[in-house]
Amino acid sequence: MRDSGYDAVIIGAGPAGLSVALVLGRSRRSALVIDGGAGRNSSAMGVHGLLACDGMTPDALRTVGRRQLREYPTVHLREARVRAVDGERGGFTVGFEDGDSAHARRIVLATGVIEDLPGIAGLAERWGKSVLGCPYCHAWEVRDQPLAVLATEGPQDVLFAAQLTGWSSEVTLCTNGIPLSGEDEAILAKRAVRVRTEPVRAVEGPADAVERVTFRDGEPVACAAVFLHATTQQADPLARKLGCVLLEDGSVRIDDVGSTDVPGVYAVGDLARRESSPSGMTFVVTAAAMGFVAATAVDHELFMEELA
Repeated sequence: MRDSGYDAVIIGAGPAGLSVALVLGRSRRSALVIDGGAGRNSSAMGVHGLLACDGMTPDALRTVGRRQLREYPTVHLREARVRAVDGERGGFTVGFEDGDSAHARRIVLATGVIEDLPGIAGLAERWGKSVLGCPYCHAWEVRDQPLAVLATEGPQDVLFAAQLTGWSSEVTLCTNGIPLSGEDEAILAKRAVRVRTEPVRAVEGPADAVERVTFRDGEPVACAAVFLHATTQQADPLARKLGCVLLEDGSVRIDDVGSTDVPGVYAVGDLARRESSPSGMTFVVTAAAMGFVAATAVDHELFMEELA
C-alpha cells in the first residue's frame, strides 16, 4: 500500500506498538509502524514475566517481533522520527523529520516514557542492569543477596523496601535525607529493613554492577542491586501536541480500549493508562496486551465506519 493510504500509523515500535501492528496485520488492515530507535528498556539485561520470552533481551524481543511482522504484507515498518501529526479522524497526516509524510485513518501512539533519575553518581549508567525499578521484573535475579532501596518519594519507598524482603532478608532503605514517620519506622522494623538516613553520595561497583552505596558521612552499604521508584515523563511531546488529556502523573488518559480524548487517536504502552489503573504499572506484558486490545478496537471502529 502507498504511504498515502494506511488504516493506521503506529508511532513507536516497542512491545505495545509491535503488538498493535501484529493484530492489525492479522486483521488484514494496512499499518505503518514508525520505529524511532531504542526504547526505554533497551538497557535492561532481560525481559521477565512475559510467558515464553522470560529472560530474552529487549533487543532480541524487538528483533523477533519485527521479523514476525514480515508475514503480513499489509504491515510496513519504517525507521524515522515523527515531526508532527495533523488532521482529524479518518484523515491524519504524519510528517517525518526528513520531510516525507504518510496518511492514515487512525493514529496509535506507542512512544513510551523516559525516567527522571535522581542526580546521584553511578545511577544512570547502571539503570536497567543493577539499578532497577521493578521487583517483579528483576528481583528474582538478585534474590537472597543484599539489596538497597533509594528513597525518592516517601511512604511508597517504605512499602517498596518492605516488599523486597520477600526476595532478600538483607534490605536497606537509604532515605537520602527524606524523613520517616513513626508509622514508617514501625513497618520497616516489622520486616527487619535496615535504614540509612544520610544523604547518598554515589552508587559504585565495577562496570555495570553495583557493590555499594556510599554516603556523604558514614560507612557504605554493601549491596548487589539498588531499587528505586523513578518518576517518568513522556518520551515524545506528540500526545500533548495532539491535545490528548494527561493525568497527574503525565500519562495519557485512555479508556478501556486505548482510545484517547482525541477522536481517532489511540495510545498504548507505558505512556498511557486508564484513570482507574494504578500509576507505574508499566510492564512489557501489559504493554503488549494493551496493544492487542487497542488493535481490535481500531479494527472494529473502522469496520463499523465502513458499514455506515
